[in-house]
Amino acid sequence: MASTCAALLLVAVALLVVHLSRKLFKQHKLNLPPGPSPLPIIGSLHLFGTHPHQSLAGLAQKYGPVMSIQLGQKSCVVATSPEAAQEFLKLQDANFSSRPHLRCIELIAPQDIVFHDITPVTSHLRKIIVSELTSAKRLKASKYIRTEELAHMLRSISKETGPIQVKTFFYRMSTNILTRMVLNKRFLCQGQGDDHNAASEMQEFTEIIEEANYCMAAVHLKDVFNFIPKWLDPQGLDTRFRKLKARLDKFHINMVNQHREERRKNPISEEQKTFLDVMLEQLDNSKYEITEELIKGAIWNNLFAGTDTTMVTSEWAMAEVLRCPSVMKEARAELDRVVGLNRTVQESDIPDLKYIQAIVKETMRLHSIVPLLAPHQSIDATKAFGFDIPAKTRLFVNWWGIGRDPQVWENPLEFVPERFLDGAPHAKTEFHGQHFEFIPFGSGRRKCVGISFAALAVHIQVANFLHAFEWSLPTGLSPQMLDMAEGTGMAMQMQNPLVAIAKPRLPPHVYEG
Repeated sequence: MASTCAALLLVAVALLVVHLSRKLFKQHKLNLPPGPSPLPIIGSLHLFGTHPHQSLAGLAQKYGPVMSIQLGQKSCVVATSPEAAQEFLKLQDANFSSRPHLRCIELIAPQDIVFHDITPVTSHLRKIIVSELTSAKRLKASKYIRTEELAHMLRSISKETGPIQVKTFFYRMSTNILTRMVLNKRFLCQGQGDDHNAASEMQEFTEIIEEANYCMAAVHLKDVFNFIPKWLDPQGLDTRFRKLKARLDKFHINMVNQHREERRKNPISEEQKTFLDVMLEQLDNSKYEITEELIKGAIWNNLFAGTDTTMVTSEWAMAEVLRCPSVMKEARAELDRVVGLNRTVQESDIPDLKYIQAIVKETMRLHSIVPLLAPHQSIDATKAFGFDIPAKTRLFVNWWGIGRDPQVWENPLEFVPERFLDGAPHAKTEFHGQHFEFIPFGSGRRKCVGISFAALAVHIQVANFLHAFEWSLPTGLSPQMLDMAEGTGMAMQMQNPLVAIAKPRLPPHVYEG
């Protein structure tokens, strides 16, 4: 018996070697983009490191802006220039609109519309998301929510007397805005009338978001090696994914049941409907096969992306401004001139706050929310820049690398908001996906649908933080000593959260509004 098992194992290994050799030989006959020579079996996995976007940007300096890289058995192309991004996300958008199969999506969110191939159903759901969450009409209708949550946040900070973890307040505000828009539910926070159940819900919600961020960034061996049996879990990730799905399902079911019970007791008008109300109505849509799983995927996509995007960008912005006193001074001068000292910054002020807009853009450039855009995959074989791109090749657009490319940006490692002001080279550069040197939200048919909401939320948060408070660092810490290291995860947070001291600079009545 033992000898039989050994023989079978030997045959399996031999077949694997033959298979990989044939595949590599076939690829060598193609005119693939240049890239590092892959090792047997693992390809170039060893070159990824803990921050793949940094590693790939370094490799692009050697091999060029269109680079081949082998991840296990998966052939990939990495784009690290505006021209390469435009080629794949605009000129060949349709062919690269597919997504690779990922184990985490299969086990956690099999009906996730962001990582699902484009179908009539997912296109229909994307239209609903835009219509009910991010359209100009809905943003105007939900303005009162953002105004109330901003007041809660400023009041809470004004009562603090010592150092605070800045991102905590951004996170609370972002979460409450989104959950109110999506679910008509507010996760009450410390100092805002919370009770035990609400605090427990908030804790569970936060842990789910953090775990999802980890899971989405994890490199699963089954995503790069076809020969690993589904039942085998060498990294323990399958178990971790399933546990997260169980927590997510339980939390989601409780939320939906609470929502349905509330609607049964207190019926609402058409104008009062939330995103969840509209999505639940889709279960009766005979034209599309809308399932509970699809609805869950659409809801949690918005909650995951919305909270991370605004919190991460706002924290990086505050860290950079605290490191640059001249930027702080210029921002203050603009805020005091446009807004004055007797009220908070309103959304209607943002168009006149050109320097604040420049700070937000410069933050997005230097500290990409998602440094590697969500992976695409070619549907058919094609050519790009004279190179062969086989079908089912994975595409990674390294937006982090593009944002720091010295051929595109002068002094790319320096925080210089002035580069986006009138008269500067990038004065007309916007982040809506048409300027390929600046695509923090992606581009093409796969770009983020929540751009308008995310941009509005970040601007109003950063502007009010700078306007309402005098900021200083804890004793013994100079601006140059701030740790700007990047953390790991799907969203590129600061490795060590920003801690600072806030002192109110406006009249007391402003914080009681």
